[in-house]
Amino acid sequence: MQVEEKTIGGKKIRKETMIFPRYHQLVAVRNLEAAAKQSGPGNNYLIQHSAGSGKSNSIAWIAHRLASLHDSQDRKIFDSVIVITDRRVLDRQLQDTIYQFDHKQGVVQKIDEDSEQLAQALKSGTPIIITTLQKFPFVTEKVGDLPDRKYAVIVDEAHSSQSGEAATELKGVLAANSIKQKAREEALAKGMDRCRRRNLTDDGETR
Repeated sequence: MQVEEKTIGGKKIRKETMIFPRYHQLVAVRNLEAAAKQSGPGNNYLIQHSAGSGKSNSIAWIAHRLASLHDSQDRKIFDSVIVITDRRVLDRQLQDTIYQFDHKQGVVQKIDEDSEQLAQALKSGTPIIITTLQKFPFVTEKVGDLPDRKYAVIVDEAHSSQSGEAATELKGVLAANSIKQKAREEALAKGMDRCRRRNLTDDGETR
């Protein structure tokens, strides 16, 4: 449902238009939803769109579908869906398109202020967050370590957004706890291996 609100002659007019996906959009959304449900987080997918093919609507549909996606045990697959554009000024069309799909309080958060706003949205677990890539390098000092959560990240114009320091910061912010936990587990495993090898060297048996 696309909702437009205008003020004409002091009178507020609300126009609602039902939008149906075109075939290529429907296929893209359904295929991505099915893949995410089957494989879970941790995979990369690429959707190619030509100019005028409805990219903003496709992103909006995917974001809302992933935000409400549950596995066979009725557990949410993603705690939050983050839609990212690499434009320094948040894409107004993309922002409005995603926001108008659901007006419930707290479902969609548009990060149009600063990194403090982004930090709070991540910390509170807002279902859908729309932001620019450039805000992530400043988030860690605002929020510290985030809870261990699973995120779906949708990148607008991925060919230009996936590289560079800001993209590295994005991964670092979202996966900081997971990375630290994995490092601790690997360090512990290596320490146990060293201990085991030392014991074998000393007496030929594992203590």
